[in-house]
Amino acid sequence: MSVEIKKLAWMLDNLFMLRRTLLTKTMLNTGLYFGQLPVLMYISNHEGCTQKEIADWMKVSPASIALSTKRLQKAGFIEKTVDKENLRRNMLSITPEGRETAIRCRENQIKFDRNMFGCLSDEEASELAKIVDKLIDNLTEGKGFDLDFVPMMEMDDRIQQRLENPDEDNRQEIED
Repeated sequence: MSVEIKKLAWMLDNLFMLRRTLLTKTMLNTGLYFGQLPVLMYISNHEGCTQKEIADWMKVSPASIALSTKRLQKAGFIEKTVDKENLRRNMLSITPEGRETAIRCRENQIKFDRNMFGCLSDEEASELAKIVDKLIDNLTEGKGFDLDFVPMMEMDDRIQQRLENPDEDNRQEIED
């Protein structure tokens, strides 16, 4: 291997940290912390879900989701309601302000990612995707690390349409 492994690992760490730092800067005026957007988007796509469902989906502890949802509720982005059938269970729903904030944040991330990957040809992007898949498979012994991003990717497709056609009124379509 022409590039030593330590250097490759360091480069990946730097890329991840740079991306996270720059994305965090784009979110400063939204009231969201970096890790809260996936939580907010999950709630948006799964109205009435629970903190446990989010924790299971994100493969994190329920305590970390409890903290995130508490902050999201305090910021006015989500609401918690008690399940009438199980009084110990809180159901989560997104507020209109939370939905608009999630859409605005995803728009910023899409623009950022377009800029980040814009220097790659289609072939290079495809090859990079294969390499990343290979690394994930290696780390997980072929099991992969598959989060169900399909609902969010569908929302991203609608947001990208909105970004490409700003004169069209497709906000309602995004919110549905």
